[in-house]
Amino acid sequence: MTYRLVAFDLDGTLVGADLTLSARVKTAVARAQAQGVAVAIATGRGVWPTEHFAAELGLTAPLICFQGGLLYDFREKRVLHETRLNPVVIPAIVQLAADRHWNLEFETAFTIYIRRSDCHSEELLNLQKKADLRWVEDYLRELPETPHKFLLSVEKAAQRDALEAELRANWDQRLARLTIVPSHPLLVEGIPEGMSKAVGVDWLAQSLGLRREDVMAVGDNDNDAEMLAWAGLGVAMGRASPKALAAARETVPPVGDDGAAVALEKFVLGQA
Repeated sequence: MTYRLVAFDLDGTLVGADLTLSARVKTAVARAQAQGVAVAIATGRGVWPTEHFAAELGLTAPLICFQGGLLYDFREKRVLHETRLNPVVIPAIVQLAADRHWNLEFETAFTIYIRRSDCHSEELLNLQKKADLRWVEDYLRELPETPHKFLLSVEKAAQRDALEAELRANWDQRLARLTIVPSHPLLVEGIPEGMSKAVGVDWLAQSLGLRREDVMAVGDNDNDAEMLAWAGLGVAMGRASPKALAAARETVPPVGDDGAAVALEKFVLGQA
């Protein structure tokens, strides 16, 4: 099978905790694009810093950000398609987070808004070190626009699933329906209903005149699972989450062993 579009998750797939692209990944991406294959990043992050990695890789395809909620042509600086949170979500999640002492953040295309009074682990701040962080005191007064998503964070990975369950149990879906998805060992996200990376990749594929059978997707976490199941070939990274592994047809080594490059070399470039 010849794949004409490859969609890569970013964190845990193209880059590890050091947020650095390896030489092998850069070479494999360059070779794939030279053969006419479109390569795209599909991430939960916003435009910045995603466009930094896309530029470093020399990509030409639009960015798929916010779990499919934003399609952005970073070369022309143009939004192609976007879905934001229902505005009624903002005061509701602010109040719920305050009542339950959750660490809450909001994201727009270029900025993460983070409250000074919350407790932020060193690991979380390191994850966001390339992002544009704006520290605020009061979300209801200081958010300049309706965000694309909110994030709740924990200090230890073992706490994440309990936080997800508590959010699902206490969110009033009559107020505004949400898609709730774990996106990182420390993070649970609230995004507009129905959004997923599969939706974003499908939109991009259709704009390129491609079918799902023409697409390979590579990822490592729960928020990648729908994309991996939707694609013609879903590839999970080594040490991926159980949900991602169950959705994928193939696996490759973990990010530290350049699994993203291996996926291109094996399934696109035809290397043994």
